[in-house]
Amino acid sequence: MINKSRIELKPLIDKDIPLFDKWLDKEYIKKWFGEKEDWLNEINERNGKYSFLKHFIVYYNDREIGYCLYTDCFYLKDLEEEEHDFKELYGDITEKNHTYEIGYLIGEEEYLNKGIGKRIIQLLEEKIIQIGGKEISADPSEENIISIKALLKNGFTKKSDGDYRKTITYD
Repeated sequence: MINKSRIELKPLIDKDIPLFDKWLDKEYIKKWFGEKEDWLNEINERNGKYSFLKHFIVYYNDREIGYCLYTDCFYLKDLEEEEHDFKELYGDITEKNHTYEIGYLIGEEEYLNKGIGKRIIQLLEEKIIQIGGKEISADPSEENIISIKALLKNGFTKKSDGDYRKTITYD
């Protein structure tokens, strides 16, 4: 049984890159995450060109078990991407600090199908709330049923294929 309160996110640092690299080679991750080199480039340029992307390593009981990120979609819509048309998804976003995209993976197989993805989404949402975001977006492949279920359980709704959103309400 996984104690969800023991799951935490820590900013990705250089020492984490080899482990992230290893996770990207796993077949069950590769089919959803696309080109490994693109991800590694974003990570390596996280203090430069891609400083708007916020990367984290997911820990359970002080063990690295996964990866996640969030980013302000205002900056994504102008990226020239061959594989991913952010302009189509986020072209209507006209202000900073409004819509944030999230992404996540569980890199250690023994932690799959234990509700950890759902908890990662909650932790990312908490971070986005802290900075005043108004909407959260995720763009899973429609074949990634497990990820879609985790999003739906966290209150996301389907806007269109590969576009799931959640409006953040502040009391």
